[in-house]
Amino acid sequence: MGGQALVLKFYAKSEMKNDRIRTLDKRVPYKNYFSVEEHDIQVPRFDGSLSNVMTRAIFVSGDAVSVLPYDPVRDRVMLIEQFRFGPHIRGDQNPWKLEAIAGRIDKGETPEQTVHRETAEETGITIQKLLPAIANYPAPGAVAEYMYSFVGLTDLPDNVVGVSGLDSEDEDIKSYLFSFDQAMGFLADGRVDTGPLVNSLLWLALHRDSIRKGA
Repeated sequence: MGGQALVLKFYAKSEMKNDRIRTLDKRVPYKNYFSVEEHDIQVPRFDGSLSNVMTRAIFVSGDAVSVLPYDPVRDRVMLIEQFRFGPHIRGDQNPWKLEAIAGRIDKGETPEQTVHRETAEETGITIQKLLPAIANYPAPGAVAEYMYSFVGLTDLPDNVVGVSGLDSEDEDIKSYLFSFDQAMGFLADGRVDTGPLVNSLLWLALHRDSIRKGA
């Protein structure tokens, strides 16, 4: 590159902190199961100046969890399928999606407690050991949500699949068992396209050998 050395710098978390953001006004035009907030803000720029007043809208939904049940002895995972309103509104011709078990963290719950509750509600199985996988902001530009994803070690014999879910929430959730290789094949060919499941399968692929050795 023109004889110039490429300098790689170690990246730590930014020195830009939340308390430097100025909120001039806040509105909540919608609040029900989720809420939408609209803020007028000024944000510090990297050159030290302050931005113009910007209006930003955010979808506020609370934090959530997901868990991918995995049987390291049989080397198989449980995936669930259910109708999803977001893909339907987007015009997806297949709004029934393969997913990991997931749900919102209720007030007073830890992420781990939510995992066990949601697993029982959505599949009826019990997770024996939780392995923290990937925690992340799924869509930080538009959604105020942090997702805690886990791989849950459990026993997955053939007879654990079925249709479950809470009648009070109109849930209709079908569970399936797939070998690890089948699930990774679904990821490769696009049949798996939900973020938490993608992340969990990739995490499991990285750690699968050591998990199986310890089983």
